[in-house]
Parts: sequence; C-alpha cells; structure tokens
Amino acid sequence: MKTLRLVAGCLVLGLLGCGGDADSVAPVNVRVVEGVTPGERVSGSRILRATAEDNSGTVARVEFSVAGSPVCVDDIARRSGSTFSCTWDSSTTPTGDHQLTVKAQDAAGNSALSSPIAITVLAANRAPTLGPVTTTRKTLDEGSAASLAVTATDPDGDTLTYSWTQSPFAPLGTFAEGSNATPSWTAPFISRDTTFLLKVTVSDGRGGSTQGTVSVTVVNVPALNQAPSVDMLEEPEALIAGRSHPFFISARDPDGDPLTYSWTTEPPGAGVFTHPDQPLSEWRSGELSQPASYTVKVTVSDGTSSETRSVPVQVGVPSYARDIEPLWSARCSSCHNENGLEGLNLLVGKSHASLMASGVGACASGARVSPGRPEESLLVRRISGEECGIRMPMGNSDYFDSNPGELTQIRSWILAGALDN
Repeated sequence: MKTLRLVAGCLVLGLLGCGGDADSVAPVNVRVVEGVTPGERVSGSRILRATAEDNSGTVARVEFSVAGSPVCVDDIARRSGSTFSCTWDSSTTPTGDHQLTVKAQDAAGNSALSSPIAITVLAANRAPTLGPVTTTRKTLDEGSAASLAVTATDPDGDTLTYSWTQSPFAPLGTFAEGSNATPSWTAPFISRDTTFLLKVTVSDGRGGSTQGTVSVTVVNVPALNQAPSVDMLEEPEALIAGRSHPFFISARDPDGDPLTYSWTTEPPGAGVFTHPDQPLSEWRSGELSQPASYTVKVTVSDGTSSETRSVPVQVGVPSYARDIEPLWSARCSSCHNENGLEGLNLLVGKSHASLMASGVGACASGARVSPGRPEESLLVRRISGEECGIRMPMGNSDYFDSNPGELTQIRSWILAGALDN
C-alpha cells in the first residue's frame, strides 16, 4: 500500500512537470504601425509594418490579411517588440471596403490578431493618356511667345496636374500658366538659332504620369542684338613719317558677346599697323616727300553688329636735327667721327655736311645723299644691302630690317630734299 501511494505521487508530479513546460501564452500588443491608416483608400503596392510582443522573448512570424485572406507574411523570427514588414500588392485584392488585420505567432504556435483597420481597396491605377502636344508656332523669333496645348484624360477619373519644362535648360524661356494644359512659352534671347524641346508631364496624383513633347525653333534676330559700346579715339599730335604711334580703343558689349577689332586707314592701305586685330595697335606711315593727312579707323564687331570710330592724323616730313641726326648719334658716331672710317663724320653739327659730300670706297661715284632720290643715295644703299660694301651699321647689319620705321624716316627726309633743318 505504501508503495502504491509512492507511485501515484510520482505520476502526479510528472503530470504537473510536463504541464509546466508547455507554452500556451499568445503574443500581445499586436498592432499595425505603418502602411495604412483607418479609412484610407488604397491602390498600388504598400509596405505594411507591424509589431508584437511575446513572453518567450521571440515572435516567430507575422501575417497580414485583408478580408480574412492572407496578403503577405514576414516569417523571419525576431525579438519581442521588433518591427516586421512585407509588401502588399493591393491589385491582388478585390476592390471595395475591407478590413486589414495582422496575426502574430510565436514558436509554440500561439497566435493573436490585431484590431482591424477599415480600408477601401481601389482598382489598380492607370496612367493618364495624352493627345499630341501642339504649338501655334513651330518657329518663332527670340523674345516672342507661342501658345501650347495638350489634351489629357485619366481612365480612372483622377484629377490631373501639368508641369512644363524645356530642353536645353539654358538660356531659359518663360512658361505662363505653366501648371495648366494650355500655357504659353516666351522664347529666350539667344546668340544663334536654337531648337528647344518643350515637355509636359501629366500626373494623376496616384503615381501615374505620362509625358509628351513638341519642338520649336527659336531664331536669333540681328535687329535685337545690342551693338558694342565703343569709346572715341584720341586724336594724336602731328606724327612724323615712319615713326610708330600707339592707338587704343576701349569697347564693351552689353550682351557679353566676344568682340573683334579691325584697324584700317583712309586712303586704304596707307602705312603699316602692328596688331591690327587688337584693341591696342601701332601705326606708322609710309615714305613721304611732303606732309600728308590720313584717317585712322577701327571697327569693333560682336559678330552681328559693329561700330566704327575714326580720327584724323597729320603726318609731317622728318626734320634733320630733331629726327634724323639722333639716329646717327645712337649707333654710328662712335665709328664715324672726325677720325672715322671713310671720311664720314656723323657727330652732331658735322653730320649733315659730311652726308652731302661724295662717298669713298665702293660705289664712291655716288653721293652719300642725293636730295629727292633715296635710291641713288649711297647712305640708303649701304644700310639697305651689301652692293656697296659692308652693310651698315657695322656689327648689326640687320638693324634696319628690324626697325623699318627708321629707314622710312631717312628715305622721307631725302625725298623731301635732305634739308639741314
């Protein structure tokens, strides 16, 4: 009898022990936290999120249902209180009013439902449809406007919105009533003819959109170009034949166009310009036997419009004491002096008389200077070439090639009579 009671006690304890190991507690605090809101009209895809807690410390899976039918599941076990999520494609659910719930389940199979959320499932959204985009002007002048229009319908009856853009983006034109189906577009000012693509995007507010385009060509109108603004040229004092004088022109373009420069004379081709395509240029006259008048001109262009400025220039014949004799002093008198080579004395006050005398050596039959005839003057022949001996100045025979203006001064003085003035 004692043994029987002991066995019975063990059985009771065993039953109690087995019952204590089984988990029969369902998850709690099961709720939808994101994806839909009560009363919402739903279409397209939604990411649904939910949380739940379980006494075991782990929630095994959650399952979302609409109208009692599962629509998506997250079956990756997570810690109690974690967020579960999955994607629901509402187009797989019949349209109409429904309730969405989420069921949480633990590893023991215990489950609990959230409170239902009332929603309305809409038919799958369909994008708007467009007719051709039209314009009243396929070609228009810069600064002028064209009217645009597009016809759009939505198969779901959704309210449509319109957004217009242009390509290329710059220079930027202007859309008036750009949120409507019938705006106007004012073309920008351009430097050359440009084709623009005008695009409309029509949206239904539910993720559906359609685009349409029309191209227009904007024409650059030269008359609308602003000409360069050019200052006046400064009139120089009287110049000397062969001596270079700098001329500068200040100019700017109100449109920001690059400018080009062209220096000329009247009569055409008179003298020589250095840097004739720059705002700063130098000009010297050709040979003169007597004073002469010229006009120096500069034309400034922006590629479409141009402005010309001019200034009168008086050019005189070189005088011997002021213009010619200093040329000898600078580079010749150290060799040609009272005891100099070939009897030529180029010291100040002595040089003119010496130049008027006959030469010696090669070409000695010719006068050193023949008034009015530079080509027959031994002086010119000696500094221009080697037919009458070593080319002068000695040691720098190409000097007058590098300084042609000085040779022009000498020849002009001879042409004018080689006066001692």
